[in-house]
Amino acid sequence: MKKRMYTFLAAVLFASLFLVSCTEKTGTKTQDENIRTIEAVLQNSLNGPSDELNRMLEGEGFGDLIKYEEDLYKDYFANEASYLEFVNNYASTLMIEPRRNDYKLKVKNIEYEKTESKEIIYNFSVVLQYKKEGSEKSQVEIVTGQANLNEEHKIEDMLIRINDFLGSLDN
Repeated sequence: MKKRMYTFLAAVLFASLFLVSCTEKTGTKTQDENIRTIEAVLQNSLNGPSDELNRMLEGEGFGDLIKYEEDLYKDYFANEASYLEFVNNYASTLMIEPRRNDYKLKVKNIEYEKTESKEIIYNFSVVLQYKKEGSEKSQVEIVTGQANLNEEHKIEDMLIRINDFLGSLDN
């Protein structure tokens, strides 16, 4: 009788450990998918301005710019409202000051931290290198922000704290 009970307890313990390890892997996989979403949006919006974006801004047409932004960003957002909020506040808009003042921006590193919130919220910190065209000297700025995602790994809201930095580029 004791042998059966030990066998039963061992089986329950094994099953419990198996379920815990599967849950941890699923949680890590979900977190990785969330980070991939945030990373793609940050890389697309903070590296540049690219030659393609420069062509769009030089007059290939407003419709072409809209298509360009849709191709880069739309799939990463939860709905039309969150996508439009992002492109109206960030997206190509982030490249206006660097372009106007002949700077190139390059993401060097991004750190992520999931908050303790019940919602899916990540804080991020971007090491952003910037360099004036024709100069050999580059500088680094830290840009921070936050992204709120849904269960489908799509961004519902995003904040990039970059305005003070962009304003300093005209010096």
